[in-house]
This record gives sequence, C-alpha cells and structure tokens, in this order.
Amino acid sequence: MDVEEEESETASCASEVPENDDEVLAEPDVVETGEDQPDTESDDDDVLYQINDIGPYFSKNGAVQWSRFPLDTGKTRSVNKMTGEDGVTPHARSRVMDMPDCIDLFLTSAIKELIVLHTNEEGNRRYGKTEWVPFDVVELDAFLGMLLLQGVHMDGTVPVSELWSEGEGKKIYQACMSRKRFAQITCSLRFDDKSTREKRVELDKMTHVREFFEMWSLSLRTNYLPYESACVDEQLFPFKGRCGFKQYIPTKPRSKYGLKLFLLCCCRTSYCCNIQLYTGKPVGGKPKKNQGKRVVLDLVDYLGDDSGRNVTTDNFFTSLALGEALLKRNISLIGTIRKSRPEIPSAFLPSKYREVHSSLFGHTSDFTLVSNVPKKGKAVTLLSSMHLDA
Repeated sequence: MDVEEEESETASCASEVPENDDEVLAEPDVVETGEDQPDTESDDDDVLYQINDIGPYFSKNGAVQWSRFPLDTGKTRSVNKMTGEDGVTPHARSRVMDMPDCIDLFLTSAIKELIVLHTNEEGNRRYGKTEWVPFDVVELDAFLGMLLLQGVHMDGTVPVSELWSEGEGKKIYQACMSRKRFAQITCSLRFDDKSTREKRVELDKMTHVREFFEMWSLSLRTNYLPYESACVDEQLFPFKGRCGFKQYIPTKPRSKYGLKLFLLCCCRTSYCCNIQLYTGKPVGGKPKKNQGKRVVLDLVDYLGDDSGRNVTTDNFFTSLALGEALLKRNISLIGTIRKSRPEIPSAFLPSKYREVHSSLFGHTSDFTLVSNVPKKGKAVTLLSSMHLDA
C-alpha cells in the first residue's frame, strides 16, 4: 500500500491540532480542515531575528543552542551504518514455492481458521443449520480469489446479479460458486465472537477486527524488513460504513471518509512494513498527547536497537525529542518540522526580510536544522540527524 505523501501534509496541518509540543489528534468523525502550508507563512514583522548576529542561534524556549557551523565531535557515528538483514526475510523465502504460497505468507492458516470459525458461527445464526452449508478454508480461498478478481477486472461496483447473469455475467464467477452462496458468505463474514463483543467493545473500539488485524500486521513484519531508508506517514483508507472511529477529512483529494492508518514503509519498494489503525481517544479516556512521537517509536520498535536505518517523517511527527529517542536506537531522522516547535530559533521562522532561496543552518552535536525560503515571506524548516553539515 503506497503512502500518499501530500495527503499527510494537509491532514497534519489540520486546524483541529493545537500548535504546541503536545499534539492531540482530532476526534473521530470530526471535520479536519487544512490550509496550504500554514507552517510556512510569515509571522509578525516585529519578531526579533538573529540573522545578522555572529553568535549561535537560541531556540524559542532557550533550551537549545544551535551553532552556525558544523560541530566536529571527533568520533565516528554508527548511525546509518545498517546492520542485519533487509528485504524479504529467510522466514518468507523458505516458505514460498508457488503463487498460493505468497498469499499464505500474509493470510496465514491461523488467520483463515479464525475467519472460518466466526463466519460459521454467524452463518448458523443468520440462516440456520439447515440452510447454512459449513464454510471451510478451501471455500474461503475461492471467495478471496473472487474478490481479488473483481478488483483486477474493475467489477467491485458491478451488481452481483449482473456478474452472475446468463447473458452479461462472467463464467469464471459462475463456475466458482453460486450467486446465492456468494451472497451468504458476504453477509456472514466475521472476524470475532459476536456473543462476547458487547463487553469487549467497551474497552476496545477495534475489538471487531482486533485479533485479525494483529495477526495481519505480524505477517507484514515477519516477511520483510525495510532497506536503509524508511518513511512513516498516514493514509486515509476509503470507507463509508458504520464505524465509531471513521474519519472525515475534506482536504483529501479522493475519498474524504475513511479509516486513518499510520504506516511504516520501505522507501525502495513501497512495501508496508508495519501498520497501526487510529481509533481516536481510548473509551472513557483523554485525548492522546505526543501522538506523533509515540506512533513513530511504536512502528520502528520491531527493528531493534541497532538498526542503522533512516526514517523520514512529515511535520506532524518530526520533533527534536523524537530524533533523540531514535538516535538511542541507532536510527537517524529527517523531516519537515512545524514552526511552533519550541526548539526552533526565531531566526528560522518566516519573515519578509529574508531573501528568497536563502537558507539558515543550525548545528548541534547530533542534529542539523535548516530553514529555506522558497518564496517571499515563507519558510520551510527541516530537522535531520542524518546530516551534520550544510
């Protein structure tokens, strides 16, 4: 699943998110509105800038001192010296002999048995044991194959009655199973025990698919490791059904309703290496704070503490605190950073007095901060622990 780079920029700039160090994600089904590059707009003219000074830059909170010149620490950094394996794992390679084996790497036998168990429970409840024919793994494979074929042939929006019609239908669907059986399975497909769902949903909004989703994400991590560069971003997966944590984001270019996913993807292959589903604040709890930092650390946790990879993020996630936490795991960070971050010097903020295409650089022993002026009165600020000089 490819990460849509520009979508996260608009969503992360949503007006619902307060511009301070503690980000709070918008509540589910709340309209998130965005503006074009709000973090690049010019501030008040009477902000005191340090552009013409010769001393170091000081952050807005005074806690960070940024040198104007790179700091030579005299030691060789281990970050970005990747260790371990990358790409398809030995676990995956040893289990693939033909095309069906590739699908079984992700839809494992445990996942299929889970679906078969709860679909049979729902089928018996809905149709009765006399009308419901027991569902098994072979029939599940056939059903999933038909869904994939509908996607290949762009038949997802075609009425089922038309796909099975004698004149206009497609023989491959009719040969696989009857229209009645396909409809029965579609209506009965379940991923959890409905009898205990009412109690579980009080503690977990995602309880309907929690077990399935955890096994699916485990398959993603087990079968592939990212190469030297990875990125963390969000994606709005189109969905208009009933769901307590469905999002509505009007700034999205395509579907504006959907489920918000946080993804860790390999930059070389676009493979989704790890995934989280955003469900809003906990049931009966408070909105989550420092969400961007927590999401990134959770997604890269399985890579271990000696990865040597680089992670790219957008301004919703990027912060000095995140960069420091990643360095402890031997992972470098590069990403755009919001102008409201307290670690940014005033001189790096947008100003009509700064020259177009000019850049300011700040350095610490582990980080480089750059503020570039793409057009008059605007500025884009970037934080990197991967680069130590201009």
